[in-house]
Amino acid sequence: MRHIYSILMLISLLFVGTACEDDYRDMVFFTGEAPIYQIGTCSNLISSANLYLNKPEGIIVGVDGGDGNYSIVNGDDAIVTVAFVKSESGYQRIQIIPKAEGETGITVRDGSGSSALLRVTIDECVKFVWYKAKDGIVVTGEVTEEQKKNIADAFTDFFTVKVGGRYEMIPDNESEMWQKGTLRVHPDNSAIAPFIGRYETVPVVEGEVERAGLLFKYNDEEHLYRSGAFPETTRVLDKSYMDLWEDVTEVCPVEVPSGCKVYHVERLSINHPDMDE
Repeated sequence: MRHIYSILMLISLLFVGTACEDDYRDMVFFTGEAPIYQIGTCSNLISSANLYLNKPEGIIVGVDGGDGNYSIVNGDDAIVTVAFVKSESGYQRIQIIPKAEGETGITVRDGSGSSALLRVTIDECVKFVWYKAKDGIVVTGEVTEEQKKNIADAFTDFFTVKVGGRYEMIPDNESEMWQKGTLRVHPDNSAIAPFIGRYETVPVVEGEVERAGLLFKYNDEEHLYRSGAFPETTRVLDKSYMDLWEDVTEVCPVEVPSGCKVYHVERLSINHPDMDE
């Protein structure tokens, strides 16, 4: 009987141990009312966050897992401030408020020494930043190699933005990022003040087909770009970049052979060109 009793006690302890193990989760950060762990659903667990100085209210995120006895270690108080706020739906919450541009990490620890790290990046506002990685001239039609070279040479130093320069697109409406907004143009990688202009998506008619074009206006210039393959070619683009092209036939400094077209191509990258090498 004593032997049977010992076996039953062991089984009970195993069940208790399993239940305790199920109650303990690795620590995580999440957005929304409660963390979503189900496989096959849209998870709301996060390991990084982007905040903006033009949204000084910051964000509130939840913490789950661990033993619940949480403490905060802020990587840089000059970049963000962080503090516990009122718990909701049974989960502890922390509020993160942006203070200055930069990157830092926020660590939340529990009483057992477990922890979770949230990487936080602070920028001035929501924007696209595109670095000019490459620049080129493409000539289509019946043209000799010498004529191509003469046309390309004629465009040397013709364009304002050089390789290493960048475009900063700040939308008027964050839900319509590409539609229109403020354009800041940095001609090169120096610290000189940028040109301030505008960008907007506009219709471009090609034959009987209407497509979307991207119009840049700055420094008394207008550039009507298209993205993707050029007309009259079967060029395939590298998906890790964005190529913009514009028809510059009419502004070519030298004569263009009859029936030919001249295109200016800018290869843009989300990384600085030095980082792509």
